[in-house]
Amino acid sequence: MAHLTVTQRIEILIFIGCGNKTRTITQSTVSKTESKFRETGVVKDLPKSGRPKITQDKKIDIVLSMEENPQSASTLVASENEVSQTTVLRILRKENYHPYKFQLVQEFNEDDPDRRLQFFNTKRILLWCTFFLSV
Repeated sequence: MAHLTVTQRIEILIFIGCGNKTRTITQSTVSKTESKFRETGVVKDLPKSGRPKITQDKKIDIVLSMEENPQSASTLVASENEVSQTTVLRILRKENYHPYKFQLVQEFNEDDPDRRLQFFNTKRILLWCTFFLSV
């Protein structure tokens, strides 16, 4: 059945009662809506089966706990909020929080300028040699 709002489904039932044929709705949608109304007395969708969704309050709690302590582990936040670590990581990713570990990759030393100049001169000499030998 097409995804219709409750108002649209009620309109279908009114059309059935009045015999209004001005809207273009497929016969299967009309018959499914009518049979649903006759069986249940409502046109709203029934609750879906499956795992319940995480509430907005729970999502806010997870984000706030990471705001308060950004270094806390996602496993700890998950156990505090009684959800899985995957759920915590998914929520944080949606809120543009990205896990990272700060690592010092480059550190400047006192002798860096001298070593850089030496590296440049070595490469310059190699470049000159390569150029003149190829000519």
